[in-house]
Amino acid sequence: MTATVRCAGLLALLLIAGTGARAATPKDIDAAKKKGADWLRAKYKSAPTTFGGDSNGPGPMCMAGLAMLEAGVPGDDPAVKAVTAAIREVGWTQTRTYPASLCLLYLDRYGDPADVPLIQLLGLRLLMGQTSNGGWGYDFYLPGLSAEDLAALKALKPPPVGKLHPDLEKYAQAMVAYRAKTALPPADDNSNTQFAVIAMWVSRKHGVPVNDALALIERRFRASQSTQTGGWAYSGVTPGQGSPAMYCAGLIGLATGIARREELLTRPEPKPEPKKADPEPKKTPDDPFFNPKTTEPKPEPKKTPPPRAADALDLATRAAFIGLGATLADMAREGRGALAIKDSAGHGHGDLYFLWSVERVGVLYGVEKIGGVNWYEAGAHSLVFTQQPDGSWGDKGYAADVNTAFAVLFLCKSNLARDLSGKVQNESTTEMRAGLPTGPAPKTPDGTGTVTKDPLDVPVLVPGPAGSEAATLAAELVRSGDQDWTKVLNKLRDSKGAVNTQALVGAVGRLDGDRRREAREALAERLTRMSAETLRAMAKTDEAELRRAAVLAMAMKDDRAHLPDLVAALLDDEDLVVRAARAGLRSLTGQDFGPAPNATAGEKKLVVQSWQDWIGKQKK
Repeated sequence: MTATVRCAGLLALLLIAGTGARAATPKDIDAAKKKGADWLRAKYKSAPTTFGGDSNGPGPMCMAGLAMLEAGVPGDDPAVKAVTAAIREVGWTQTRTYPASLCLLYLDRYGDPADVPLIQLLGLRLLMGQTSNGGWGYDFYLPGLSAEDLAALKALKPPPVGKLHPDLEKYAQAMVAYRAKTALPPADDNSNTQFAVIAMWVSRKHGVPVNDALALIERRFRASQSTQTGGWAYSGVTPGQGSPAMYCAGLIGLATGIARREELLTRPEPKPEPKKADPEPKKTPDDPFFNPKTTEPKPEPKKTPPPRAADALDLATRAAFIGLGATLADMAREGRGALAIKDSAGHGHGDLYFLWSVERVGVLYGVEKIGGVNWYEAGAHSLVFTQQPDGSWGDKGYAADVNTAFAVLFLCKSNLARDLSGKVQNESTTEMRAGLPTGPAPKTPDGTGTVTKDPLDVPVLVPGPAGSEAATLAAELVRSGDQDWTKVLNKLRDSKGAVNTQALVGAVGRLDGDRRREAREALAERLTRMSAETLRAMAKTDEAELRRAAVLAMAMKDDRAHLPDLVAALLDDEDLVVRAARAGLRSLTGQDFGPAPNATAGEKKLVVQSWQDWIGKQKK
């Protein structure tokens, strides 16, 4: 990482203060999200089902719907109901990459099991639209459906979870036969491709057979990466340099390869078959003379595997992050700490499409800083102070509803493929994502410990959004050395005052490894002193780490009166909160009904019903 990039990261938010502009606070960000979502709600109270000659079709509507859901607009809101109904109507006939991908992503995010047949159909069409180069162009070039076939598809009932519907399997076979006769043009581009990649991954859990497609995606992005910049061209598979947004497109594609690799590495070994019983029973089974007891050998303790050497995926990911980081550092310098938004520089060059691309990568890989820049704080500041009075973000470059959706999704830190991010952020992949050298970690100057590097080899930057007391205390904890760490942490855990709770919440997201774990434990222990009503309120806040800690505190208090609260937390959008609720319920009851990690909304609802039934039986 160059000195210039480091400098940009260290000075980013100090420069914001130097402009005389007040740094955007969490309260400002929440207000901007709500204003943006309200603008979208007003626009889509009546959602269209015809789109004239607009090649994007229902794509903008899907983006708006995703933004509303991520901003917390409930499913029974008139605008969300209108968008959902429109997508259910027009989704069956989509044969273009952008709208088909976004229809699929919206329905998955909405989480109604009744939509699975439509999700599967869209996933199958996307499969048919993949070129031999592993990418996607604008169109699938597939035939339309007859009125009879369309009616039959709409009447399909959801198949078992994770299974492809038999009728859709027949449809897929027919499409394969059609594609064998009618070849797909080889032209594709990485913008269409990045939308399709996420949709392909999401459709996997719904039973769509995408493994071969994912292998092609990985091959595409590894082969076409520029060795000079770490980036990718807009189209084709020849190495080149496109817009900065193409760094993000490539990183999303590589992430699917990383996740598949981690699945193979962590797959449990098959259990040995049980020994067959002796067909002739022993005449004297209890006589030690005839049947001496044998001592079973003790299993050897598991050895910690040595650090894994970086492979081609690791190196490609690191190179892309370095290139993307340099771009963000330039934007931060130009914006005097904030990310300078450029409406006229061309698609993917510092516009809201680029910001949303950065957000997807930052959330997917679980990194706070890229190129020394806290991408969320710097981007959120720009968005807060460029929002129009009516709540939108204007119509420069893209239509106002598309720009507003980009902005709201960024501010919400949306994650449209949670199971993918869970695999990419697996502990075993930390060194890979960081792009760190393999082998033993370097020693500290006194030789007593090892140096822990930042995930992207950049300095820690914790200035605090508005110089608040909580931000100052959080910064003190993050910057504390090994000698002071326990003392500072315990002080925040034990001292009175809401500011200490806020500081712990703010620090958790800026810590890694053992320090993050210890800070999370301290936060949960602190909350055990809170009343039941306070914990219930904290479990409904917008901050996921605080919700997680509140849920754990409920269980740590060993109070079964919190069982309904823990069950309700199983429906949380954040998997870390759901896991905490599941662990708490298991601790209090000895029962475990799930849900599995990264469960869908429908799967969570089924688990909640199981818990409610069990609790009801205990009261009888």
